[in-house]
Amino acid sequence: MKNLPLLLVMALAGAAAPSAAQTDPRMADLERKVEALAGEIERLKLGEAAEPELKSALGFGPAASKIYQKAPKRVSIGGYGEMIYENYQPKKQNGFGAGKRDVVDNARAILYVGYKFSDHVSFNSEVEFEHSGARVSGGGARGEVSLEMAALDFKPFDDRLGLRAGTLLMPVGLVNEVHEPTTFNGAKRPSVETNIIPTTWRENGAGLFGEWGPASYRSYVVSGLQAATDANVSGFTAASGLRSGRSSGGKSYIEDLAWVTRLDLSPAEGALVGGSLYLGEADQSQLHLPSVPVSLWEAHAKFSWRGAELRALYAQARVGNADRVNSVQGNAVGGTGSVGSAMFGGYVEAAYDVLTAWGNPRGQSLTPFLRYERYDTQAGVPNAWRKNPSNSRVEYTVGAGYKPLGQVVFKADHQFLRDQGLTGVGQTNLGIGYIF
Repeated sequence: MKNLPLLLVMALAGAAAPSAAQTDPRMADLERKVEALAGEIERLKLGEAAEPELKSALGFGPAASKIYQKAPKRVSIGGYGEMIYENYQPKKQNGFGAGKRDVVDNARAILYVGYKFSDHVSFNSEVEFEHSGARVSGGGARGEVSLEMAALDFKPFDDRLGLRAGTLLMPVGLVNEVHEPTTFNGAKRPSVETNIIPTTWRENGAGLFGEWGPASYRSYVVSGLQAATDANVSGFTAASGLRSGRSSGGKSYIEDLAWVTRLDLSPAEGALVGGSLYLGEADQSQLHLPSVPVSLWEAHAKFSWRGAELRALYAQARVGNADRVNSVQGNAVGGTGSVGSAMFGGYVEAAYDVLTAWGNPRGQSLTPFLRYERYDTQAGVPNAWRKNPSNSRVEYTVGAGYKPLGQVVFKADHQFLRDQGLTGVGQTNLGIGYIF
């Protein structure tokens, strides 16, 4: 059966020989059929080589962008995954025992599924399996299955203007949208982009997106964050800022809306500069909670040249009526558990692919890097509360990533974690990651 297409081509070719004496239209029709079958056989022989090149597009990571390179009426399937081993130092900064046990975690296994209805309408989705399991109420499972993104895109003309609606990744920072393990250095994502920017952050909503020459933009209206505990959302906290206020698109309250917008410029190949702004309310009409305005802005830059890369990001967030949030959350007056009324964080990272000098043999890369981070989730607190010095943190991460090919990476790094409360615990991380 494997030779059936070839036999069909031979049969048609044989039928074409005596047809030379027939009319020209009959000959032309047979020739077209032979060419079509030959093309199909060639496509089947190419197999995986016919897959599109993995590259970022329209605000998504490389694997998530496959749908945009497909022909209409085609399904796109991709994904990524990562496993991380964390080895903790035995003591804190203050010399006391850390009491932390080593962990190995199959952190994520992701499946992208998309469908291109036409050149103007497409669907893209990201289903995430975290920590090798599914959360079951009362069952003690350590993992969960979640929908990280499910969006319909409508582009009436071209990539300059589109409408996107569904469960959307917030266009904030360098990692939240493009978070596949081959796209960032280190086994773990930057702490500033998980504690100040609550990566991975998605909300239900709709808005505009597009690319216009060297500029790209995304601007959405979405469901707002949730400041206090209610309906399986924990609300804002002292240590992790806005992170636990995400409803992640699951039965999200929409009493309060938010607006988020982003603009990037790429003036030259390998250069990206831009920023984003998020404005919204987070009380969600909860009893005893007044208006809770939330703002978050960040500026970022990324430069790549001949194997060298430099990344930088700075972010600030503010929460209004934090004292009333504390009252609803049960944070005792005079204590150190207050929600931050102001938060900030930034990092700078430098990396260099040392195999660039040898032309990256067989598509390999070996990239040492160094990252410095400074952030504080309690940069400001209401007058009746005190700051916890352990929430004012500095991190140094040094390590390297090796890619035997562009879609697979092996990572190793060490993190020097310091805070003003002297409770920091350093750790060594090993990781593997892949995209397809």
